Amino acid sequence: MFRHRINDDKVEMPVGDDNSPTPYGSLKITDCFKSDVELLNITEVAKLLSISTSSVRRLQQGRRIPFIKVGGSVRFSKEDVRAYLAKQRVEPVE
Repeated sequence: MFRHRINDDKVEMPVGDDNSPTPYGSLKITDCFKSDVELLNITEVAKLLSISTSSVRRLQQGRRIPFIKVGGSVRFSKEDVRAYLAKQRVEPVE
């Protein structure tokens, strides 16, 4: 899909398209780049979701919950955690 074109010793890289999918969907959400975004570590997410830290790591490693890499650390946007939680809601059968 991404091809390099060589013209007169110049390499032209494809220009990104805002509508194209990325492996990290959260990178397209500009909210994570606002200065007022609240970032949580794994322990804080575990407390918020009332699950173990190893369960949070499984969610993160399975790409089930969006996360942000800051250096060697993993952080989660509080809004992303809330959105994940809302998606897990199961409506009652009537």
